[in-house]
Amino acid sequence: MNMKVVVGLLGLLSAIALCTVLHLASGVFIPLVIAWFILQILRPVNQIGKKLKLSPWLNITLVFTTLAIFGIIGFRFCAAQVLEFAHVYSAYSEKLSEAFNSLMMALSIPTETLESFDWMDILKNNARSISELIVNLSSKFVLTIVFLMFMLLEAPFLDEKIKKAFSGPHASRIRRILDTISTQVSRYLGTLTLISLATGVLAWLVLTILDVKLAAGWGVLTFLLNFIPTVGSIIATIPPVVMAIIQFSPGFFKPLIVLVCLTAIQVSIGNVIMPKVMGDRLGVSPVMILLSLLLWGMIWGIPGALLSTPIISIIKIVCENLDSLRPIAILIGSGEAARLAPLPPVRTRRSRPKEDTSEPGAEPKHDSQQ
Repeated sequence: MNMKVVVGLLGLLSAIALCTVLHLASGVFIPLVIAWFILQILRPVNQIGKKLKLSPWLNITLVFTTLAIFGIIGFRFCAAQVLEFAHVYSAYSEKLSEAFNSLMMALSIPTETLESFDWMDILKNNARSISELIVNLSSKFVLTIVFLMFMLLEAPFLDEKIKKAFSGPHASRIRRILDTISTQVSRYLGTLTLISLATGVLAWLVLTILDVKLAAGWGVLTFLLNFIPTVGSIIATIPPVVMAIIQFSPGFFKPLIVLVCLTAIQVSIGNVIMPKVMGDRLGVSPVMILLSLLLWGMIWGIPGALLSTPIISIIKIVCENLDSLRPIAILIGSGEAARLAPLPPVRTRRSRPKEDTSEPGAEPKHDSQQ
């Protein structure tokens, strides 16, 4: 068998084994990766602490204080939205039941089959699963905080450790790769946050003008779901449209306007501008971004979908700095990056010098033609 085929099969098996390990050990790898990305998001705060020449523990305190402030703001906003949702539900519960029954009749499903279900009994049976999910999320959150703290403690000594662990050229290359990864991921997260914020603000303005209930909550939901490329922007359109249908039924004029406006915002920003801008900013092909979304979504679920684009960017950066993997970086890159990439040198076969068959001491033969 050809050696290249064997190497290709071994590489494929290694990739499948790696994906399997990442999936099975997701309880450890997801908090670790999320902690690293939180560190990149809070990188400006960390740099401010370095400029102020704070001690490592004071710098960690500054970072965690900033994180706690955003957490408290988010928690208070969620609590306010839950209270508003309860008020809206009590006001529109009858319309919701009528709309649900109309949908069942349109699908030719008898409502008697649904009335036989005891929803409280189903909720009690699933209470154990819900409690296990809450405990699992809490443990991952605690593990993420622990990883983040140790990363912050280790960050000041990373350059010195790389310098002493590797020789000069290798150490400088590793530091360059790490700096490039941190810079591009921070730039990606900043650009994605601005795009998602613009999408959420536009959705909130449209819903507020059209007097749709929970407009602020739908705007924040749009902002959060926009971090999932393409798919998130589609999902974010559904809840406010359903709310408009329930609120303004039996009329369909305002719900139709809500659907058209939100779809226009999501298509223009979420499905056209965002993949193009993020692809050019990271130098990654939009097709590879979507394939990465599908792959990491299957391995890690929703966290994998959120982290898919930065991960493919990191893979591209590492491949760019390794000569043997540079063709993979060109294939992952966007069309503009491939056009600007230098062509590999063309290797030509050198002719072997002719052996000198003349006897020792004999005069060299000269060409008679001048």
